[in-house]
Amino acid sequence: MNTSERLVSVTALIDETYQKLQELQYSQGSLKKFKYSFHLFQEYASKNDVVFYTQEMAFAFLEEYCEIFSNSNKRRYSYQERKRAISKLDEMHQYNLISSKKLLSRKKYIFHGCLQASIESYITFKTKTLSPERIKSIKLYLERFSHYIESIPTVKTVNDLQIRDINSFFESCSIYTHNTRYATAISVRHYLTYLENNSLLLHTLSIAIPKIAKKRNCTFPQAFSKEIIQALLKSIEGNTSKERRDYAMILLAARLGLRSSDIINLKFENIDWEKNELSLIQQKTKRALRLPLLNDVGEAIINYIKNGRPDVQNSHIFIREAKPYTQMAQRTLFTIVDGYLKRANIKVPASHKHGPHALRHSLATLLLEENIPITTIKEILAHKSTQTTKIYLKIAEKQLLQCALDVTPITKNRCSEVALDVY
Repeated sequence: MNTSERLVSVTALIDETYQKLQELQYSQGSLKKFKYSFHLFQEYASKNDVVFYTQEMAFAFLEEYCEIFSNSNKRRYSYQERKRAISKLDEMHQYNLISSKKLLSRKKYIFHGCLQASIESYITFKTKTLSPERIKSIKLYLERFSHYIESIPTVKTVNDLQIRDINSFFESCSIYTHNTRYATAISVRHYLTYLENNSLLLHTLSIAIPKIAKKRNCTFPQAFSKEIIQALLKSIEGNTSKERRDYAMILLAARLGLRSSDIINLKFENIDWEKNELSLIQQKTKRALRLPLLNDVGEAIINYIKNGRPDVQNSHIFIREAKPYTQMAQRTLFTIVDGYLKRANIKVPASHKHGPHALRHSLATLLLEENIPITTIKEILAHKSTQTTKIYLKIAEKQLLQCALDVTPITKNRCSEVALDVY
């Protein structure tokens, strides 16, 4: 338990947290969900005659509403909403601030106390091999870790850290979702291992990090049907330079399964027009990727370059529509896809992903429907392991039931034809 916890009433903490969420410009939809979860929490406190917030009371609330400690098999989207709301309250209670993933790109991370120098050294080391987005996530979790450790009076240097301190930190993390705890454990373990390998930590602590399994198969991948993607593409008329740009980017996600980070960072040098090939180093994995440049994708890119792209010197193909004409922000592509879904009057469930990554899922699913082997889809999506690709099998049960035991190998040329005709 954090030793510097402040005494604050549940009502006051909810008011403080909600005001901070408004300042961080969360959407009205998100604020509405937070407000409802806060209302349930306040009712729970009143029912149990609790005036002041404690983490123990928050755990009890989550057990009653989400069964987080009873190993229940029930899984509901509302559970994530409750956990997310309570995690914001707890963060406000402990640190008097809220970390917002919406503002990761603009946030300045502050590492605290005796861990500051070693964390900064570790971040510099990892920057050489990891993507900027991954580095931002690591900074978020290590900032939270250092803030907690700073509050422990007995820890004056990094070598004062004890296993009990690690355990108490992860007990405090029980307030967060499973995925957040998993990512926190990975980040802290790698950081401590770095210290041990470089003799900055004289005793072994990384083994004390709890083993939290990654829930790869707990949910179905969220993919659009062929009809929805066709409706999405038809909603982009291509009458303006912005629509020509957006159409080309969405095609790259829907036809080739590129991640949004790779689309935003695509440069002229990545396209070989003579060979009709696209080659790049992926932002997320830092691995090389080469794909055929399908006819409609290439034509859409050319149409944007000739009839939409501002005449400016910039190595990136896709740039902002308004001055300054610079590279687009990665999150912009999510907003673009979401906007055209609304224009096409496509109703997406609240729990369903509706950004460019859903288009990537959709491509994998449609290729499965064409009986393309998992190993081939792995190469198209540039997954490191076929285990990642097998997630998509969960939404192809009908096709699996019809599959024979003997599968005829499909050539690379046939794969290209399927990818071209899949829509």
